[in-house]
Amino acid sequence: MQQAERRGYTLTDGAVERLKLKIDEMISSKDERFANARDIIALFNQTCLRQDSRVDVDAPVDQLYLITEDDIPYTPPQKIDLADCLGRLDDLIGLDSVKKSLRDLADSITVEQQRAAIEGRLPQYVYDHYLFVGNPGTGKTTVARIMGEIMHSLGLLPSNKVIETVPKDFIAGYVGQTAKQAEITVNRALGGILFIDEAYGLNDGPGGFGKDAMPTLLTKLLDYKGRMICIAAGYPREIRQWVDTNSGLRSRFTKEIIFEDYDADQLAQIFLNLAAKAKFTLTPEADDAMRSYFRTLVYNKTRDFANAREARNYFDAVKLRQGARLRRVMEGPAFDRSAYYILEREDMLVR
Repeated sequence: MQQAERRGYTLTDGAVERLKLKIDEMISSKDERFANARDIIALFNQTCLRQDSRVDVDAPVDQLYLITEDDIPYTPPQKIDLADCLGRLDDLIGLDSVKKSLRDLADSITVEQQRAAIEGRLPQYVYDHYLFVGNPGTGKTTVARIMGEIMHSLGLLPSNKVIETVPKDFIAGYVGQTAKQAEITVNRALGGILFIDEAYGLNDGPGGFGKDAMPTLLTKLLDYKGRMICIAAGYPREIRQWVDTNSGLRSRFTKEIIFEDYDADQLAQIFLNLAAKAKFTLTPEADDAMRSYFRTLVYNKTRDFANAREARNYFDAVKLRQGARLRRVMEGPAFDRSAYYILEREDMLVR
């Protein structure tokens, strides 16, 4: 505003509001490269360039030095309505305890916002980092994306971005470089969510460099609390062993959400959703065979049980069997092309 006044510019109310949003974004995502007043002056210069390209030289004098919201170089992140976010959450098969945890979180934030409005103060939020604990295929990554949208829609985070990472993204291949690599990776998530899948891979033993990333990660999670949220995800036994390796991890990751395995009925529903999306229908006999397959699979499941991935893999195998079956009859004169979209019991008997 000082720069504008010195140069004879005035800002519309809309420009002032957009400027605040832009600077909020800059502050929430700043790192060690942030240049304070120098960056703000650069922002003002960018604004002047945009204004100059917008305004015609023959415009009235009062327009030549008027900055509107379109001149501020800021694109608001797309904000999804909270009801839509929660609707997407509800559309997921199963995960009842996960849905309750996120709904409770959204409800508590909403109540605090209403309380703060009554009392004429800013809301006071409790920012946590999370452990997402569950076996493969239980929807941890999908829920993290929805959580990013919920946090953004409620105003806790300036962006709905979710930076999806794995341990190797924090580890450099040379001695002494991992700390810097870890810092770069964490900084990418400022203003949003950092999702670390199979986070226990950072504990890669005495000969690995993963241990060199831990001090940086722990420091940044503390320094950036309130400016980002970190989710460390992984399998139950491994994630708890990882947390026990460093007392700082337990103090940083203060919330744990459990992702339960899918049961046979839920896997059957996932299969039916996949079939419907591909415009397939099942005969009653095929439906019975499919449900029997999942009951047997769940009853005999091992540590390699992959939950939703089991349904997707089974659906792919069923389509292969259907294709082999139809190839034998499709050249016949009595072949009905509607059979391309019908799954029969024979297709379900996959070994």
